[in-house]
Amino acid sequence: MAEQPDQHHRRAAKSQLDATVVGIELTLISIIQGLALGVLATNAVAPIVTLQWETWPYVVTALVSTLIFWSRSLVHTLSFVGWPLEFGHTFLYFTVTLVEVAAFSQVSDPLHWFALNTLYALAIWWLYAHDLRVVRRHQGDFTTAGERALYADVVRDQLANIRVTMPLAVLFHGAVWALIVLHPQTMLTQRWHVLPALLSVAAGLHYLHGSVRLLRTRQEWILERAAQERRET
Repeated sequence: MAEQPDQHHRRAAKSQLDATVVGIELTLISIIQGLALGVLATNAVAPIVTLQWETWPYVVTALVSTLIFWSRSLVHTLSFVGWPLEFGHTFLYFTVTLVEVAAFSQVSDPLHWFALNTLYALAIWWLYAHDLRVVRRHQGDFTTAGERALYADVVRDQLANIRVTMPLAVLFHGAVWALIVLHPQTMLTQRWHVLPALLSVAAGLHYLHGSVRLLRTRQEWILERAAQERRET
């Protein structure tokens, strides 16, 4: 049976709205991370110019964190986001960015840095949990073999972050914050805070590399999904 004209028009409208939502999402990601980068640049000038070397790992970590947020959000948008616009997901972006910006303003204060990054990790954890519920509500939209492989990979990555990565991030930053509170002489005066800061740089670079690999893994599935949507219109 031939597809009814009304159904065809609805599919075409859905495809157009999907493209609009993706455009909104990508613009939003770029704006909020541009804001975070601006705050980082403002607070990083003095430590860099005055050669406060113990602050540099925090600046590098903040830069890597910005790249992680941008790249992960980009991959998520290309993999899944479409019409209707999910306001809960979008509002969480603003919430997470607020905490991120507050943390970036404290690159020269290890105590506040690790406290705020504990909150930031909690906010990202919440974002992953929320997005997983949204993804699962749309499981029926993934119909072809490539789309189902894309869906499975999205769920796998969300679960890995919810069950392992973000709990470890919260634990790490919270533990370092507690050590600074309990042993300020050792952690601050003797500059032992630099060690966990360097560990943060290493962990961030590893996670960023994983984000790059994630897009490489999904690129053919994303292309197949886009081609399938175009055929349906």
